[in-house]
Amino acid sequence: MPDHRLMPSLRSIAVTVVEDKEGAYRWRLVELEDEGWRVLGQQSRSTKTYKAAMAAGLVELQKMIEDLDVGPRGDEPEPEPEPKTEREPEEGKKKSGAAFGFGFGLPKIG
Repeated sequence: MPDHRLMPSLRSIAVTVVEDKEGAYRWRLVELEDEGWRVLGQQSRSTKTYKAAMAAGLVELQKMIEDLDVGPRGDEPEPEPEPKTEREPEEGKKKSGAAFGFGFGLPKIG
């Protein structure tokens, strides 16, 4: 188990869902900083359900975290400004399965 005293502080990152218009949902990752919430990234294409957008957002958050047992730390990279979802992971990157580290299963989309 890692020594938490030697680790950078835990980042305050949240997944939220916005509804641009009725039935068009997108995830948004935000981080709490001294001056308030800052958008780290958001879904470029909307989904038909809140559930699908939230699940996709949690997957994006998981991609940012090196070790899900200790959470996102100050030394980990931020997501791309407009990350795309539903893409295949690039070679060498961490892959997500049907059930991911937060304990939720992925919903069936479509």
